[in-house]
Amino acid sequence: MSSAVARRAAVSHSIDRDRSGSEVSSARVDYQPSNSTNMRNNLTSGDPNGISIQRDDSEEMSQERLTDSAYSNCYTPPQVENMMQRELKYFFMNPYEKYKARGRKPWKLCIQILKIVLVTTQLVVFGTDQFSVVTFMEENTKAFEHIFLPDWQSAFDSGVYPNTKSQYALYETDEFFEHVDYVVKQYSNLNTVAIGTYVLPPEPERQILVYTEEYTKFDVVTKYNCYDLDLKIVKNKTYIDVTTNMTGFHLKDFMEEQNHTIKFDRLKFMSLNFTINSVHVKNSKSLSDPDCVEFHVKVHYDNTPHSGRIAVKLLADDKIDEPCTKHTRSHIADLDDYGWRTAITGLDVIIIILCLVSSILCSRSLYNGYLLKKKTINFFDRHYQKKLSRSEKMTFLNLWYVMIIISDVLTLAGTVAKILIQEQKFSDYDTVSLLLGAGCFLVWFGIIRYLGFFHSYSIPVITLKVAMPNVMRFLICASIMYLAYAFCGWVVLGPYHKKFRTMGITIACMFSLINGDDMFATFEAMSETNKLIYYFSQLYLYSFISLFIYVVLSLFIAVIMDTYETVKEFHERGECENDLQVFIKQCDDSPDSGCFRVETESATRKFLRRCCKRNNQPNEYTPLMD
Repeated sequence: MSSAVARRAAVSHSIDRDRSGSEVSSARVDYQPSNSTNMRNNLTSGDPNGISIQRDDSEEMSQERLTDSAYSNCYTPPQVENMMQRELKYFFMNPYEKYKARGRKPWKLCIQILKIVLVTTQLVVFGTDQFSVVTFMEENTKAFEHIFLPDWQSAFDSGVYPNTKSQYALYETDEFFEHVDYVVKQYSNLNTVAIGTYVLPPEPERQILVYTEEYTKFDVVTKYNCYDLDLKIVKNKTYIDVTTNMTGFHLKDFMEEQNHTIKFDRLKFMSLNFTINSVHVKNSKSLSDPDCVEFHVKVHYDNTPHSGRIAVKLLADDKIDEPCTKHTRSHIADLDDYGWRTAITGLDVIIIILCLVSSILCSRSLYNGYLLKKKTINFFDRHYQKKLSRSEKMTFLNLWYVMIIISDVLTLAGTVAKILIQEQKFSDYDTVSLLLGAGCFLVWFGIIRYLGFFHSYSIPVITLKVAMPNVMRFLICASIMYLAYAFCGWVVLGPYHKKFRTMGITIACMFSLINGDDMFATFEAMSETNKLIYYFSQLYLYSFISLFIYVVLSLFIAVIMDTYETVKEFHERGECENDLQVFIKQCDDSPDSGCFRVETESATRKFLRRCCKRNNQPNEYTPLMD
């Protein structure tokens, strides 16, 4: 009780001293706006229902308005509203304004700019190495197709649309057996017939796996002109021991020796599986040394449709042979590129450190925003009996920081995986490229946050943010119409048009039509065997293109342009969006006014003071009154 009386006496003495020295009195702002429009009208017209200033020199009001002495240099006694306005205004300042206000260095901005340079450099170097690996794998696959598939044409290697590889097929039984015999012969003589550096496994392990899937029963009953079927699948595996120069091998005789006869009525699928070893020699500026590669080659014979045509396809799955790679690298004498590899590793380490620092700084900013949100909610509830709206609360959550943290995590994981690839402890290039690519994408996107602080650059970002709800509602309606056309086109036109053969291809074809791509080819490729379907396809295509290009896309652009004009008008007039921003705008202190500077004690000094403080002796930090 005595301490409370003493504090009141001290406060009264301070107020009396202020009154005698200079006319300083506390001011309370009764903030009661119902919405941003009323708030702006009250600010301009002076409506007492909006903002009223009441002078109260009572002792209790002075106690309420006392806060930490950080702002006492500008206001004596400090006004709660002004302090809260300054704190909020400082929180929403851009890095340059924060530097002018408190001399705070824009560390996050500097780190983001440095990350863009380093992460992009890392991505370019890794992408160059990855494309070297991809090119090596693709060219070896083409070589295998020419070696193991007889009568393979160079036109099948073309990447133009449409792909012609699906045209390679077998139609006669003798042709099928000759094709398999040719594959076995070429594999046994691979070291002599192939230009590439290929090595077959040792003879005990040099085998070709013949994998078949057959129906249990598939007989023709000629008496009744019908079929006796049992469509259960029977799987069978047979191994062919490969020796050198197997020119006299015949699959038909071999399968009979194994008590297994291939009947094409029952045959659903067959594949030949074998292994080939090779080495990928990279250039001297590569991320890593040569890699030993193990190719798992599969020649597929697909008779699933039973259409009289067996489609043939060759696949080659690659895998890094780590023991062979380590043994090969240990015999490399040329170390001229050691400095380059060291520099790349150093770059990876620097990026890891930057990502850690960046994620820590952004996490700290998110936490500070959370604390300020709680403080603002309590402030408005205590002084104005008003609750902040959801949009006002969301202003304290900076989603740009969330995106930067996600980019840091992706880049960090991708960099670690990249280092593991260099150390031959990880070999999935696709995962690393996905992590690094997504991380670099978000790093570049994150710089838009800082451009948004400038008036000319902020309008596009705010337009997308404000227009997003209307855009999503519009896309839902447009998607319903889009799916209606997609299902109809797939079912009706699919049997007669290659671009509508599957649901996925149909959706992709429709999207390309919206963008004006390949229109004539889509009309031209429609089959005319069924006139009814042909005329329906013309009506279908013309109506879809007209509706989505001339109506839907125009309305979509109109929705965004309407939002753009509204945002631009608000920026030109300087109008606020909500009551919280109106409250912050009442603070007219400029960043370089000095009112935002706070004298803070460093954490090291505070720690040392607490450790060295003697409990039995007063010092300069000991309060005079408890």
